[in-house]
Amino acid sequence: MRALQLADSLGGWVRRDDAGVNVDEAGRIFITPSAYADDKRWHEAAALLRRESPVHLIAENDFCYPFYAITKHADVLEIETRNDVFLNAPRPVLGEKAADDRRREQGDMLRTLIHMDEPDHKAYRAITAQWFQPSSLRKLEGRMAELSKRYVDRMVELGGSCDFMRDVAVHYPLYVILSILGLPESDHPRMLTLTQELFGAADEDMQRGAAMEDIMAVVADYFRYFGELTAARRANPTDDLASVIANAAMDGHPLEDMETISYYVIIATAGHDTTSATIGGGLHALIEQPDQLDRLRANLSLLPNAVDE
Repeated sequence: MRALQLADSLGGWVRRDDAGVNVDEAGRIFITPSAYADDKRWHEAAALLRRESPVHLIAENDFCYPFYAITKHADVLEIETRNDVFLNAPRPVLGEKAADDRRREQGDMLRTLIHMDEPDHKAYRAITAQWFQPSSLRKLEGRMAELSKRYVDRMVELGGSCDFMRDVAVHYPLYVILSILGLPESDHPRMLTLTQELFGAADEDMQRGAAMEDIMAVVADYFRYFGELTAARRANPTDDLASVIANAAMDGHPLEDMETISYYVIIATAGHDTTSATIGGGLHALIEQPDQLDRLRANLSLLPNAVDE
């Protein structure tokens, strides 16, 4: 009975047969875009995998080449500490078969920290590590407070109703990251568009186009913009992270253009995209659980814990 109820609640992602719940169907949450739009069903399927197949091979499918889905926290931590065994290269991200084929034939369009293994990863990460220490980030508290007030005021201006993701969540973290890089505010809308086009290449609402040529054009725009920025910061260094990257050296030699521009891209995109999704998801969770929202409103000392959650 319990297995049948779970299968029904998953709406077809798993099914009950004579052998019980089918974990292979549960594993399809990782390669089914619509699955990510339903948190409850996604987490129920993931819980089933943790119980029945915590190291689960996802093999026969039309989307991508085989990979293992790791769903237990302890296993993930173990993998994270074994970077001599579990490598980023040559397949740093999960993608469609056609994308993996292109990578093997043509190489990666970018070479960021997520593409690197030791010893390069540690060496390249050290270039900017100091900028993300608490002592350095404290210098930005005034700027972050200014941006926070701006977007609270923006919600007031919108009259009590807004698209929180579009009007607030995607802007605030991007402005913080680009402030660290030292980019002018006039360039922020351009960076937002490029970021959404890069991360939303498969999303009809965000993509520049569905063809590979469109994705290449987005990457080319990144290279053009950051190439000009690198030249400017090498000619006239300033007190910002862009100058640190532009003038960085490895083994006594300036970084190659690919590594330099890839460094800008990973900071400008990953630092923004993940945080905006977290902000939006956090608000969505509070809206779905009004008792927790009421608790927070009644006791603002809970705010640090709410942010961590």
